[in-house]
Amino acid sequence: MSPLLFFSSQNYNSFIEEDEIDIRQGRVEHKVVVKIIGDEWRVVLEDDESQSDVIVRRGDRIRWVVEGSDASFAFPDIRIFGLETREVKDGNPLVMAISANSPKGTFAYTVFIHESMTYARGQSPPRIIVRN
Repeated sequence: MSPLLFFSSQNYNSFIEEDEIDIRQGRVEHKVVVKIIGDEWRVVLEDDESQSDVIVRRGDRIRWVVEGSDASFAFPDIRIFGLETREVKDGNPLVMAISANSPKGTFAYTVFIHESMTYARGQSPPRIIVRN
């Protein structure tokens, strides 16, 4: 008797949640908040208001939330996300993944606050640092 072999074309990943796949692949979501601190608009890490630099790897995501105004984001190097600008409404998140083609390096970006017609300050300016 010959053995009976069964091959399935079904992808096992279809049964796994996206977050589980991200964890397996080492992807991280970094949370950044744009809000008023003292009397100025600031870009800060969610868990450390003294920092704004986001250190990422290709495939990681950054989640920004602007508290209190609509805002426009400008990313001068389109290789990071594949686009240059993005607008976000007050309280809504902007979630973007670092491109697989992103170069390594430090990349400044700007966040223009519509309500006060000013730019939010980070670590002057806010930066994304791509490690790999």
